[in-house]
Amino acid sequence: MPFVPSLQKNIWANYIPPYKDELFTSWYVRLAQSHMVKSHSFGKYYFGNQQFWNRDTDNMPTSHLKRIIYENSPLEYADIDDLFLTSYKYKLFEHHNPTGYTLGILPLGIRHRIRKQRGLLYCPVCLKNKPYYKKQWRLSISYVCCNCKVLLKDSCPACKYPITFHRLEQGNKKRTLIDSFNLCAGCNYDLTLSSITASDEQFKNQICIDNILNSGYSKNIHYSFSYFHLFHIINNLLSRKHKVWGRLRNACEFEFGILPENEESFRFWPIEDRLSIFEMTCKIINDYDFLRYLIQNHNLRLSEFNKDQILPYSFEHIFKSF
Repeated sequence: MPFVPSLQKNIWANYIPPYKDELFTSWYVRLAQSHMVKSHSFGKYYFGNQQFWNRDTDNMPTSHLKRIIYENSPLEYADIDDLFLTSYKYKLFEHHNPTGYTLGILPLGIRHRIRKQRGLLYCPVCLKNKPYYKKQWRLSISYVCCNCKVLLKDSCPACKYPITFHRLEQGNKKRTLIDSFNLCAGCNYDLTLSSITASDEQFKNQICIDNILNSGYSKNIHYSFSYFHLFHIINNLLSRKHKVWGRLRNACEFEFGILPENEESFRFWPIEDRLSIFEMTCKIINDYDFLRYLIQNHNLRLSEFNKDQILPYSFEHIFKSF
């Protein structure tokens, strides 16, 4: 490895920097590819017993992993931390669970190196322009690419296989280079071939969500993690029918028509089914006049929202004002 005097350390010979908002595992595979080896071999040589693909490494980085990156790259620890989903703490979520569900992070459903859930999203246009995977494509609040104004996808359009770019290395022990980051690991379909333009309302909603996430602040609820906690509560209420806790969903269906339903938890739903719930939640949480209308005309109760939950004061105050 070449020695860099200004850094006073050796760095990887074919080091490449992460792209903007790049997910760690995306950068890691590209880094291994730049050294003409598979990610498994690269990991064994430099990282020892560190596991990469049988765990959600993007959501549970170890100090050992960070130290090896720091010792072999120009990256500072702050840059390294920014590669992982833990960097969203106190913006997207207040509490992080490295071995279980963290609010706002889409689950991968890991079984060995296979992914059972559609926990990684992608923008077909972004992948075509610069093939890499972004951190924001692991978030349950991401539905639209605001750079391209297209809807995000969560699986291959051809075979519905989850996005598992690390498995593009498999199948031929003698072949080290991936043909293309754009391909589906299940059927080799080019993921960049089909895209759907987002509506103006969908685009506006995503811009609002992204601004709150990036700034860490919401105008009506203040802390962004409190905003997204409430967002999560409303999503769940809208996504299920319930005889006791179903007033909000019934009210929205009366006003706008039937909403999707699924026996699985909302975070496991396909993105196309979650999208209409997302739009309705945005309207409720961002437009308190609309919320007041629902409370008055459909007899909504605060108990439906705050069951086993602590709600932002401004949201509770609307109910208490009647």
